[in-house]
Amino acid sequence: MNMTLADIERCLGNMAEEGHQDIRVASVKTDSRTVEAGDLFVCIAGENYDGHEFAPQAARSGAAAIVASRMLDDVDAPVIMVRDSLGALGRLAACWRDMCGAKLVAVTGTAGKTTVKEMLYAVVSRKFETAKNYRNFNNQIGLPMSMLKAAAKQEVWIMELGISRKGDMEELAPVASPDLAVITNVGPGHLEGLGNEAGVAQAKTALLRYLRPNGRAVVCADYPLLWDAAREIVDAPIGFSTNANSDTSYVASFLGGSDTENWGRFRLKTPEGDGELTAPFCGEHYAENLACVAAAAHQLGLSRDDVIKGVRDMAVDGQRFCCKVGGGVTVIDDTYNANPLSMARSIRTATTMADEAPLVLVLGDMRELGAEATRRHEELGTLVAEAAPAAVFYKGDHLADVARTCGGAVIPLTTPDEFLRAWRETGIDRGVVLVKGSRSLKMEEYANALCRELNAGAPGGNK
Repeated sequence: MNMTLADIERCLGNMAEEGHQDIRVASVKTDSRTVEAGDLFVCIAGENYDGHEFAPQAARSGAAAIVASRMLDDVDAPVIMVRDSLGALGRLAACWRDMCGAKLVAVTGTAGKTTVKEMLYAVVSRKFETAKNYRNFNNQIGLPMSMLKAAAKQEVWIMELGISRKGDMEELAPVASPDLAVITNVGPGHLEGLGNEAGVAQAKTALLRYLRPNGRAVVCADYPLLWDAAREIVDAPIGFSTNANSDTSYVASFLGGSDTENWGRFRLKTPEGDGELTAPFCGEHYAENLACVAAAAHQLGLSRDDVIKGVRDMAVDGQRFCCKVGGGVTVIDDTYNANPLSMARSIRTATTMADEAPLVLVLGDMRELGAEATRRHEELGTLVAEAAPAAVFYKGDHLADVARTCGGAVIPLTTPDEFLRAWRETGIDRGVVLVKGSRSLKMEEYANALCRELNAGAPGGNK
């Protein structure tokens, strides 16, 4: 960011003070411990802290000014008063985007949105200076802070928007005000805050109400609730699909593994052509991501070849279906998060990869499902039964719900060391191990422990 203090004051609805047009603000901070000379400190009141209490510390560190929603004492820096400091952070990000003239792509969905964002960045950055938010910094603080970190020279900003309760999108979408809105899918995620799948569809598609004039929407056509909700808002959403019989212009399908370990073979159809490609990821869920990225990239002026080259060169996230091989065992670290949609996809893909070899599932609770939590974990147990794994390990409050329907023994997970002792007792020396659960359960600790045990690492190099 590169704004004057006068720019910031006017953006936030205040009169610019004399001389403030000569004060440059290069960075915005919400953590007083990171404030450096010339930064703008925004006081955010959270559940566990209130930034207003740390305003004096920010001023002593050289803050150029402080944005606050209540009166401050003993602060030796200009104070910009606002009604809502969190909302002011969003308005500031929107102002910076308008000053830069960047084209913004907003990505949301129940599953795959971070992967789509990363894939799209890999494609778009081949042709344009491109910004993105880091990992899943996608909430009411993460989104505006990501936008404020973008540089004026970056022509395209690809920003992920994450919601968990009703009203979240109405707070995020005006900040993004996208030129291109991308909705990957909808499913039973964050039901505690969004109610049911219809509620999820309504909440996600609220993004489309904030499209800029002549803005476009890319939406998966495979989810009737999502597609119908989108069409109530925009006349002609651009559809993508994994259904080979779909009449959409962008279709991808997973064809199985390739000769390069842990790479997948895909078929991709766009208006420019239809054919096979290989990429450094595997599974049917990646086909949906690929179709989505092809549709979005085309709206930004990129070709099918640009998409193929971009995704082939991208680095796979270490906690998103990242395959590490040790001896005859492939450990799939998919511990970034979990909901019923992503859990089902990962288990089915792991089952396919295992083929006739043993499959081991190391799973954890799917959080934030509200009143549907028991039913959704019983459905997970049924899915586990269909996969017929050689062993099942489980961590979380819903172990009994999964065990009730999975048709076999479920080994409770305690510490990583206890897990390794139980793993050794299985005697399994080949096959596939999937590790997945909600982020708060820290399932990566079990994946990392097993990888150390097996001396497993990600295959080197891209094809």
